[in-house]
Formats: sequence, structure tokens, C-alpha cells
Amino acid sequence: MFQKFVAEPKEENAASEMFLAQQNFQKATEGTKSDSLYTLALKGSEGKFGFIDIASKYEGTDAGNLANYYAGMAYLNTGKYDEAISYLEKFKSEDMVLSTLAIGAIGDAHSQKNQPKEALEFYVKASESNKNEFTTPRFLLKAGQTALGLNNKVDALKYFTEIKEKYEATPEAANIDALIGLSQ
Repeated sequence: MFQKFVAEPKEENAASEMFLAQQNFQKATEGTKSDSLYTLALKGSEGKFGFIDIASKYEGTDAGNLANYYAGMAYLNTGKYDEAISYLEKFKSEDMVLSTLAIGAIGDAHSQKNQPKEALEFYVKASESNKNEFTTPRFLLKAGQTALGLNNKVDALKYFTEIKEKYEATPEAANIDALIGLSQ
């Protein structure tokens, strides 16, 4: 999810620095030379800071905080999971969708590190943090699949059943009956 940073007057420098990094990040998510563009987004280009420097130099500002999110997502997408977790844990937002996606992304990083118990913890936290039809079924499905992988069929069934009962119109519900069957 791409969120543009809108600067208050006191953060104009941060906004100026953020613009190019966001453009590189957006191009990377669209699949154009992704790794090199994520690197440019992280480290900067054309004389502008990247998300790492923005997060550090503008710490305590909205721009610095948002840079933590982008840096975490860029690291996640380039396979640097410890760095992803570190930056995503620093991100705080009142935007319920973005904050939920950050929590879930920490779960994804743990999953990629083959830490399913930790991943499950973050998927459950993400599914509970802001009940809606976009993020909740996404993270319930990940929680259920992770629980199933841990041979915890009781919890997996609980997560899958919640999708079936409360989010039946979402894409995650499309094959939910098969997953419920595996959980019984």
C-alpha cells in the first residue's frame, strides 16, 4: 500500500527527501528492477536521502516514522528479514490499515526466517488490531496456515472458521472449506 507523505511546513525538508525515495519504492513494487530500486529507496539517490537516512535524521517526525515503514517493507522485499523487523517495529501510526499491515509484515519476516511461532503471534495480532474486510481475513488466513503448519489444528480451525463466518465475501474465503477440512 502506497501512502504519500504530506508535509507540514516544519517538515518540508523531510518531504523533499522523501519524494524520490517513495518514487523508487513505488517503481520497485511495480516490479521494475525491484532489488536495485529498493536499494535506491533505502540508501538514496540523486543527492537525496533514502529511507534509512530519513528515518535517522528526521526521527520523531511524521516523515521519519513513515520512513521506518518503507524501510521495513523494502528490507522485507529484498530478503533482509532482521532489518525489516527492526524498522517495522519502530513504525507507529494511527492509520489502522497501515499499522496493521506493518504488524503482519513482521509476521511475514518471521515466517521467512522459519520462525513460525513468532510469525503466528504477529499474524494473530494483525488480525485483531483492526477488524475489517481487507486486513483481517488476510491475516486470519496466514495465522490459520501457520497454525496448521505447527500442527495446531484447534487454532487453525478457529481462524479458518472466523473467515468463513464473518468474511465469506472476501478472496480468502474462496477455498476456506478445504482448509477447514484439513483442520478437523
